[in-house]
Amino acid sequence: MTLNSVFIGLVSHSKSTFPESQGPSGLAAELIESFAQLGVKCQIQINTRDFFDENSFPITSAMARASIREEIRLESQWSSFLGRADRVREIKRIAGRYGKFAISWRENSQPSELRRLLNIEYSHVDLYRSAVELGSDWALILEDDAAGADVDGLTRGLVDLFQSKIQPKYINLSASFPLVALGVQHLLTINSTAQWKGSQARIVYQSERPATNTVCAIAFRTEFLSQILADFDSQPTSSSEPVVPIDWKLNASLMRLWEKGAIESNECWFVEPAPIIQLSMVQDRAGN
Repeated sequence: MTLNSVFIGLVSHSKSTFPESQGPSGLAAELIESFAQLGVKCQIQINTRDFFDENSFPITSAMARASIREEIRLESQWSSFLGRADRVREIKRIAGRYGKFAISWRENSQPSELRRLLNIEYSHVDLYRSAVELGSDWALILEDDAAGADVDGLTRGLVDLFQSKIQPKYINLSASFPLVALGVQHLLTINSTAQWKGSQARIVYQSERPATNTVCAIAFRTEFLSQILADFDSQPTSSSEPVVPIDWKLNASLMRLWEKGAIESNECWFVEPAPIIQLSMVQDRAGN
């Protein structure tokens, strides 16, 4: 299939610890230049606004506690959805999270964390809408801690996947967590029809069920992104539902879309080793 255009969206903010991501040396800008060299039209949008702060509503300690309870509930539902092998261990882990929450409920009552989560969520959703409105074939949504050492190789690999005869609905590109930590290895098989054409050898896996590896770097077919947005819009607003990180909001949407048949087996792909690293995760692991 012919690739006509790609939308690249960057989630950042004015006080980011990765300010270089917003400039010419950032991954988003380098990708634009690299795509252009291959003759692919690109449009870029860099969000540095705090969307929630511009149109805020009151948030309370009770909302903060409800947010954490909902995240734990979704994590349990997601684990069951993925069919992780050691279910007993998963149940114990989730129970441990509930126990820790109950013990530390005062620490989990901070409304300021909700403000941060909502600013991130609204920035992501704004980029989703822009990609759909512009009508690009694909949308690559990045967070500002996304980095890649071989941008030209990344671009060549993406162009080939975006033009593959059999296309996925979305592609996970971040090395945020190892596959074993995600608990998705049993869902993956090598995609024999799609091979990575970048300079470094990588394997393209297809997943029996939709799964994610954080929202640091995901490429979406824009027509599927419009279905995600429609699902988001069908849910209660953030002011009347528990607030969860955008990662979990997306996971919840994927589960609903799976039930509706909007995404089917093998329409979610992973590239391994992932071509994009999440710098904040690398720093956290180094600190530990």
